[in-house]
Amino acid sequence: MSLRDLSRPTLRHGHTLTTEPASEPVTAAELRTYLVTNATILPDSLADDFVKEARQYIERVTGLALINQTWTMELDRWPQSASTEWWSGVREGAVADLYAGRAANPIEPPRYPLSSVTSVSTFSEGDVKTAITVSDYFITDTSRKPGRIVLKSGKTWPTATRTANAIKIVYVAGYGATESSVPAVLKRAVKQFAGALSTHRGDGCSVESLYSSSGAADLVAAYSVTSI
Repeated sequence: MSLRDLSRPTLRHGHTLTTEPASEPVTAAELRTYLVTNATILPDSLADDFVKEARQYIERVTGLALINQTWTMELDRWPQSASTEWWSGVREGAVADLYAGRAANPIEPPRYPLSSVTSVSTFSEGDVKTAITVSDYFITDTSRKPGRIVLKSGKTWPTATRTANAIKIVYVAGYGATESSVPAVLKRAVKQFAGALSTHRGDGCSVESLYSSSGAADLVAAYSVTSI
């Protein structure tokens, strides 16, 4: 019987935040209004810390980016083609599977929603950097969650021969540049979680338990993507 490897290996990659969001999705005043408190009890500096902690935790556990932020992803190699030959040299299977080989596997940046791809660079064995014109080679799919960087039809992956971190992709993820772009449900989740962090500070409660008990996890679930 002919066997074929149906796995699609996930590329190991480096992933670094290079530019933080210019603002937070919830202001100190909004958090105080939600908690029905004042600036004496919850000053701006403390409120801002709780909001930032809540936002960062939500983003870390879901992969979401609430307000535009720039990330750098480094890959050792390009994805393999979606096509995989039968070991015996025979192609069999569903029609959709047979035609899947016409396109290469896309690159899916870990943070989403994908807003734009700033740059793509490759490196040679001698560490020579080559800047790739993104629009010439790739389709930036911002509609899907997570987004995709898809190789255009008729194009081949640019040459990248360095053994490690041969490809560098800089991209922007987020709903927009300001807090007004963030969906109301996600802003509410940040307020509920930040409020719980403030109310229970010093109680010894774990961040994980507060994330769930505050109701933030349930609110965020509708916007997060679960990998299978």
